[in-house]
Amino acid sequence: MTTAPPSSRSVDPRLAATSGMMRDTVGGIHNLQHLLGSVKVGPKALARVIPFVHASCAPLIASAEELPRDASLSLGECGSFTDLSSLVTKRMRELEKVLGDTRGEALRASDRLRLEAAISGTVRDLDGALELIELMVEATATGRVPVDVTDVIRESTIRQDTGSGRGRRVELSFEGPSTPIAVLVNPRLALRLVGFAAAIATGRDGGVHVTVATAGSSCRLSITPPAKAAKGLTLAVPPLIELTELCVADIARAASATIETTRGVKAAVASFPMATPD
Repeated sequence: MTTAPPSSRSVDPRLAATSGMMRDTVGGIHNLQHLLGSVKVGPKALARVIPFVHASCAPLIASAEELPRDASLSLGECGSFTDLSSLVTKRMRELEKVLGDTRGEALRASDRLRLEAAISGTVRDLDGALELIELMVEATATGRVPVDVTDVIRESTIRQDTGSGRGRRVELSFEGPSTPIAVLVNPRLALRLVGFAAAIATGRDGGVHVTVATAGSSCRLSITPPAKAAKGLTLAVPPLIELTELCVADIARAASATIETTRGVKAAVASFPMATPD
């Protein structure tokens, strides 16, 4: 697959900064979660970590509050971006309060369990939100190039993990077109969109099958469960939250693609514009 050269590739710096800050903060939260769950880690060790995680909450809250404004400058105004901002700020404020009320060295077993439960409930939404914000960043990248659609499908399985590192792996099989089809895409964004579409389409344990067809000037990837090959390709898919489908559809639309889903139906259609011959 051909990607845009580094010199011609740029992303929105404000969204990239929010994504980087959130990745670091969520990583710190996961680390604290791991320490809380280890019987080998005592209150003194936790007392050294908790203040750092607590201190990271306020900057991320401030950055997340600016997310709708920052996103609108590059991707247009969308209600789902405001909803995503509200979710992140709400979860981070909840976590900030719990951490602020926790005295590390005086941490009792009941306090430890309470903190662990609070983090567990918060971090699931943060993992899903991080994936969406990273998708937003990629949607602002400059440079679209013609790519064979079968390369988009195959190379989506090469990515070894998701941005948050908390995704799962599913089997993917696909039925390619009878003749080559080139789509005009930002390759990295296209790979992420296929991953999201597969995550939405697959069940908890099943895989997905991709059928390629054309419709007017678009190439449509219909993604439905289960995988039809005995041993398909393995695809890392991102964790999903309630806002995922709406946000992904809005982000894709802003980048000249579409992701179509139906609530309650395990299926998705990813559409990309076909490249016109020179």
